[in-house]
Amino acid sequence: MSILANINQYDAGRNIQLDRQHRLSKLQEAQKITYANLTAYTFIMAAELIIGYWNHITVLIADGLNNLTGVCGAAILIIGLRVSRRPPDSNHVLGHWQYENIAALLSATIMFAVSIQILVDGGFAIHNFFAGHFVHPNMWSLGISLLSALVISILAKFNALKGAQLNNQALTASGQDLKSDAWTSFGTFLSIGGAYLGAPWLDGVATIAVGCLILHASVLIFRTTIMRLTEGFNPTSIDHYSQTISAIPGVLGIQGIEPRWLGDQVVMKIGIYLADDTDLATAYAIGEKVEHALMTQYDILDADVMTYPVSLKDNPNDVD
Repeated sequence: MSILANINQYDAGRNIQLDRQHRLSKLQEAQKITYANLTAYTFIMAAELIIGYWNHITVLIADGLNNLTGVCGAAILIIGLRVSRRPPDSNHVLGHWQYENIAALLSATIMFAVSIQILVDGGFAIHNFFAGHFVHPNMWSLGISLLSALVISILAKFNALKGAQLNNQALTASGQDLKSDAWTSFGTFLSIGGAYLGAPWLDGVATIAVGCLILHASVLIFRTTIMRLTEGFNPTSIDHYSQTISAIPGVLGIQGIEPRWLGDQVVMKIGIYLADDTDLATAYAIGEKVEHALMTQYDILDADVMTYPVSLKDNPNDVD
């Protein structure tokens, strides 16, 4: 069990040092991918803002500002992933994994603020259209919006695949954000194309659509990270844990399961009921089997397993 995990090299049959190194290697790989995201976002953002301001194309400026949130988000995630890799210390005995969620929350905050600014810009663009101020896009603006959509689409697919492969929430969220940005860039391309073909009203309308997409993406990230930071957990996952624990020989009932997130890692406290005459060595062995099953099936980071005599099962007030 985890009390001995702090003393011995092995925990529930798993080498603690090798497991930690494996998890840190996955964080390091995720950080390298985020560097690629940062580079791509920076070049695309700069090109879109320069061309957008030069030609007074609001929707292209909005897409550039959207990609600016990608630059900030990628930079924040890089810092968060780097801090998450720090070893445990006296203030963080379980490690610094939670900084990954804090980084995602900061990134979502930036996205939310920029989405409001873009919605305001879209409103001004529609006002300018009715005032007789039309947009006159050129081939440069058309080309950069298409290039942005294609590059970000490729990055979105790559981030989603690696996020699933590494079981990394930061990359998975990044893939979702990139996917939203790709659709935004495609919408920008269609808007500029429409204006190029004689429909200038599309500039303001598409800008508002872009703002709504970014606002939606930021809210989704807010929901996930806030739930994790406030120790919320999916009840369906708890049910799956319960089924796995109940299948362990010797477990006669479950007193409680309290899982929580540390970044992308899951730790939990578990109470199980055993036969009243179970000796200490057997109770310890069953607890190790419970922890090992959860580690193998769900790749959790750690579990504290407490055992109670089954005679207390009908008196839950007698156990803590």
